Amino acid sequence: MSEDTPQATSIQARIAALNLSQVGKAPDGVRPPRPASTSGNERPPALPPNRPSIDYRRKTASSSLQSNGHASRGNEPIGQESSNILPPPIIQRTGHTKSQTQKPQPPSLPARRPSARPCPASPSPRPSDQLNRRGSGESMSSITSTVSSLSALSTGTASTATSRVTSIDGGRVRAPAYDPTTLPPLPPMRPQQNKDPARASLKPTDSSPAVVSANIVPPSPPSLPPRLPARKAPVVVGRQPSDTAPTQETKRSALSFALNKVHADPPRLAGEEKAEPQCARHADPAGGIPPPVPLASRPDLSQLQSSKSQPPQARPSATCLKCRDFSGPDNHAALFPRQSVPSLDWLASQLTNPFPSHTDKARAIFTWLHHNVEYDVVSFFNNAIKPSTPSSTLTTGLAVCEGYAGLFNALAVKAGLESMVITGHGMGFGQAPVPAGSSIPGESSNHAWNVVKIDNGEWKLIDACWGAGHIGGKGQPYTKFFKPAFFTMDNDEFGLRHFPTNKLHFFRTDGRHGISWEEYIMGDPGGERAQIYTAATGEHFLKETSFLPKYKPILVDPRRHPSPTVRFQFEKVCEHFDFERTGNGKPYLFILIIHNQDGKKKDDYIPFETNGQFWWLDVRPELLGMPGESIMICNVEKIEGRDVRGLTKKEFLAKKGRVASGPYGGVASWDLV
Repeated sequence: MSEDTPQATSIQARIAALNLSQVGKAPDGVRPPRPASTSGNERPPALPPNRPSIDYRRKTASSSLQSNGHASRGNEPIGQESSNILPPPIIQRTGHTKSQTQKPQPPSLPARRPSARPCPASPSPRPSDQLNRRGSGESMSSITSTVSSLSALSTGTASTATSRVTSIDGGRVRAPAYDPTTLPPLPPMRPQQNKDPARASLKPTDSSPAVVSANIVPPSPPSLPPRLPARKAPVVVGRQPSDTAPTQETKRSALSFALNKVHADPPRLAGEEKAEPQCARHADPAGGIPPPVPLASRPDLSQLQSSKSQPPQARPSATCLKCRDFSGPDNHAALFPRQSVPSLDWLASQLTNPFPSHTDKARAIFTWLHHNVEYDVVSFFNNAIKPSTPSSTLTTGLAVCEGYAGLFNALAVKAGLESMVITGHGMGFGQAPVPAGSSIPGESSNHAWNVVKIDNGEWKLIDACWGAGHIGGKGQPYTKFFKPAFFTMDNDEFGLRHFPTNKLHFFRTDGRHGISWEEYIMGDPGGERAQIYTAATGEHFLKETSFLPKYKPILVDPRRHPSPTVRFQFEKVCEHFDFERTGNGKPYLFILIIHNQDGKKKDDYIPFETNGQFWWLDVRPELLGMPGESIMICNVEKIEGRDVRGLTKKEFLAKKGRVASGPYGGVASWDLV
């Protein structure tokens, strides 16, 4: 240590010198090794000389470093006023207790090493009015401050009087400061010349502006090649060629003739004379205005539409379902056997897509069930019916009424129809009429059917199970027999044998919301109705409610009978029904079979009269037979082994008793009392 270095004479000065020597030399909590003291009376080293003043530097505190969300000056907040010399830190060591005695003097400080690298000169301050930069965190440059914060690269806790703080931009190289004084001088301005009066001003136009100068002469265009010889003018009938030379017309753009902008001829070739129109209707006497359109030749829109092929349309709503021709959907439904169907969606699409009518779509599904699903007679008679799903019914091909209704509903919904399943009571197999005078049985549910919305928004009740066939009894096979009446009969007639559990599902057309259970289960209050067989409606297309006598018992005693004869009568399902177009062909001949009386006479076969819509026959009651016997209406199917559709009454009487006839199909029956 040199002798001319001033020595610290007080404790505060020595502590300050110690703190200054520790800055940037060791991390927090690690003290430098204390030099060995040779004697306890050695004087501490002198303080290092003060640094030169740096008043010319900008004294701005950096805001780039913060501790716990607050800016700091050294180890103290900015707001706290303190002297330039910081107080010594208080260090509490583990395992030592505070002593009330005076602490020993710290060791002497080593001599400060002179810095080999000189401090760079600070740039001269710039006036604030020379350059205004936007203040942003990314463009903030490194600044100096008289009171520096803790550096990001420093591990010390003390701060010096002045320090350089690195900006938050990551130490990127900045462009040099802009100084207008260092720019080269601008060249002298040329003196403004007088405006040329001959130079025209520019005028804005739609196309490219043109600058015209009176003093500028455009260069002459190059000479054109020699012109070809002129063509001979075409000879027009009724006109002599003109001796005058053709006038050179101004060339026009080809686009001017497009979009019907003008009504003029395209430019002619040189030497070609304009020809007159050869047809008077092409003349343009109005000078560019086209002639009026002749209205006499206007095409008729109705004739054009009638000449085009129209898609098949459904029959008008005035035609009832009973008269409608369903041969299209019925034949189409037979093309998809159940074993070849991959899925319900595929089947619904294939069955219904060819038909725009909702009625035809529903009919195709109804007919497909007849061809591909059989009634599960084994499970029904053994009381072993299990719940089914549309997929299981499609897989097995067996179902009861619930399976038929569920599969129909699934296919209808997938085809875009509105449909649902209805449950309730049905007067089907084994259902006997309630005897007169007996108590009314309680309401029950034993059947399921469907309702579907067809054309014109009509809700139609249908029974796909009963329309597919019928059962004969336990141990007998199921009989497939298509009965379209359970698709075509009106809802009121449908309700005679179906009673829904939900009273909102009657869908009657007679204005009544529904009927009571007593009215349904007891039937007609006049008694038991005549027995009408399935063939009457399904094969012969006869109206079930039109049969007379209406009730099953017939009095054979003339004294008890209200009239001298008994009228047997029935009619076809609709007055517009055509047997040959929508039925199975010409109708069979219907006869009344009267059995012998006590074996004294042979059975008698009396043919019915008909006018094509009604069939009728009057018989005296005493000729019908004895009480306890029954009479039946049948149809004559074959004579001498050949089909006899369309057989007349006269032809039958001519062959009666002479040739073999039969078999006969049952239509209806009554009991004689």
